Amino acid sequence: MRLIAGLTVIVVALVVGAAIWSGSTAGAAGGSGTVRVVMNDTQFSPNRIDAKVGVPLEVQLVNQGSERHDFAIPSLHMPGLQGFEASTEPGQTTTFSLRFDAPGTHEFLDPDPGHASAGMTGAIFVSP
Repeated sequence: MRLIAGLTVIVVALVVGAAIWSGSTAGAAGGSGTVRVVMNDTQFSPNRIDAKVGVPLEVQLVNQGSERHDFAIPSLHMPGLQGFEASTEPGQTTTFSLRFDAPGTHEFLDPDPGHASAGMTGAIFVSP
């Protein structure tokens, strides 16, 4: 009976550990398609997002900072726009979807004065 109880504790610990580990790499959307990015006043967390070509990527921006923050991807061009940008007010969440047609790396940043230089930068890595 003790052996079964001990094995149960080990299995539960492994499952909980795996869930915590996968939560800490929330930027690795890979095939799941959803990533939560927390913005504070000096960083994006995570600052690395992994995506796949052709798989829709839903990004949830959560602003835990004290001022408005922007999430800009200058390399993505849309009709009538130079790049992509989303703004989020303090305490708010903004959600948007992206789909990449080719592998590559797309840097993102907060273009507000002083924010990128304070560390609000990152990248989306798109694999085939």
